[in-house]
Amino acid sequence: MPKTLNIAVIGAGTMAQAVHLPVLRRRWDRFAVTALVDHSPRRRRESSEVWGIGEEARYESVADLIAAVRAKSVSVDAVVLSTDGLHVDDLLQLMKRGLPILVEPPLGYSEDEIARVADFERMTGRRLVMMAYPQQYDDSVSRMAEQIATKDLRMVDHEVLMPASQPLFGGAHVTTSSYDLPSEVRAQRRTNLQAAVVAGSGDGATQRDRDLYVKGLLTGVAHQLAVLEAVYGPVARLVAVRHWPKGVIPGSLELLGELEGGAQVRLVWHYLPFAPEYSETIQVLSARRRMQVELPAPSHGDRRSTVSLREKKAGVVQETSTTAAKGSAELMWEAFHAFVEKGTLPYSGAAEAQTQVALLREVLSTIVVADGRSLEAEPTDDEDPAGEESTSEDSTSEDSTGEDSTGKDSAGDGSTDGEAADGADGTAADGSGSTPDSSPMMVTAPAAVGVAAGGIDGTAASDGTDGLDGTDGVNGNGMAEDAEPSHRAGVAEQSHRADDAEPSHRADVVADTTAAPASDATPAADAGAQSAHEPARDVESQLLPADPVVNAWVVPARQNGDATEGPDPETPGDRPEGPARP
Repeated sequence: MPKTLNIAVIGAGTMAQAVHLPVLRRRWDRFAVTALVDHSPRRRRESSEVWGIGEEARYESVADLIAAVRAKSVSVDAVVLSTDGLHVDDLLQLMKRGLPILVEPPLGYSEDEIARVADFERMTGRRLVMMAYPQQYDDSVSRMAEQIATKDLRMVDHEVLMPASQPLFGGAHVTTSSYDLPSEVRAQRRTNLQAAVVAGSGDGATQRDRDLYVKGLLTGVAHQLAVLEAVYGPVARLVAVRHWPKGVIPGSLELLGELEGGAQVRLVWHYLPFAPEYSETIQVLSARRRMQVELPAPSHGDRRSTVSLREKKAGVVQETSTTAAKGSAELMWEAFHAFVEKGTLPYSGAAEAQTQVALLREVLSTIVVADGRSLEAEPTDDEDPAGEESTSEDSTSEDSTGEDSTGKDSAGDGSTDGEAADGADGTAADGSGSTPDSSPMMVTAPAAVGVAAGGIDGTAASDGTDGLDGTDGVNGNGMAEDAEPSHRAGVAEQSHRADDAEPSHRADVVADTTAAPASDATPAADAGAQSAHEPARDVESQLLPADPVVNAWVVPARQNGDATEGPDPETPGDRPEGPARP
């Protein structure tokens, strides 16, 4: 009989309460929650009471947990790290104890940051990190390569419609986050997170660029890349990129890429704040077959994915359809059990996260260069033209939080609960960076490629419960706290996650989300904070006239010479909450 693993839950935000804790309770035969860590006293107390965790098993920080493990006052076999803010320091502390860790994405904001974890793994000779991308382990995703093999693959088309947080987490029993951290702690968390995002996006990036990077790329597109990688491998070459409506963050993103064998890939991610539900569809084509996969959000534990295959046999078109027996979150935890007990390699780990963040940085650069700017800092008059770069002056707003754009909750990582990154959603990037020597080529989109209608506020989805300043937001450093989606390939674990919520695969522990008491309202400085999965709002930008939308394909500058933009009129629409995470 499989061993029952003692699990420490670090970060009691939306993803932990909507996805991880429900699965851990359901699978009592394999897991037991022996410790819960969260830096917010109120949320630590309330979530522990809901999930039956005694006072002796509650800790304020990762350091406190490790001290208890050393003293043998608590037994821990593995950890799920679903905190907001920065992961790496906590990760390294846990890895030094030899503890396997399931990590809510994003793991980090830059290659250098993630390299600290990957290098430590290489030094120890043991994989200790598994990324939490539930849909990588979904049964329907596992069947994709069985139905259409890589050698027969012609095209993969993966589209996600991301609503605001309510459709994703409104049915989960999630305790509201609180604002009981000292203001100086929240300020320091914002400063630390902002520094990490700047390091990942570049000194020349504006705040809008950084919001797009965190809320749209690290939180949304990263989830799609993880699913693709689990089935057919990583994108070998970036062909073209589109982002629209102009000035709306995160808006809609479309990537065209190519796999190692030459098959084409199209990834489309829309943040649609007023959409009634989350939708994720994958279509795969071969010369003989057409396959379609429908994936529910991991937080909807009572829903199952389906895979349909159409082909022609004996002159008749036949269709077969299969429904998965288990939810993706539960299957992900089964894979984590095998990772801990048997050393079975995950689809996504630290090495895969490092490769992925490099590709997403290239996507951001392509978009920015097409706008006539650069992610590199523009030298000032006081600097030596030979090389020194000026430091970006973008600062964090009062509403910004130190949470992961995936919407994760921070535990004892020292980051403020529910704080989000600066920058308002739905507004054009501030300022401009240095102009590159040559701009990337703009190619008019083929008629066959549909263009999403304007009027969408581009912000990261927010968790209806935990929000930016004290509420769980979007994971993936996208300034929302606890949130995160996930996918599966052949290499390790996101996800589409909005605020700290990763869809849970449990239906039996579902209840209506309760609003935070008036007494828990954020201070004046944080009054404008949004839910974890919502993109930060920019009040000033809402008063400005909408810019015309430029909707054209952008070919990465490294592959093309000068080019021009192809206009495509669209205007940003109403600006609602923010994107949530599946």
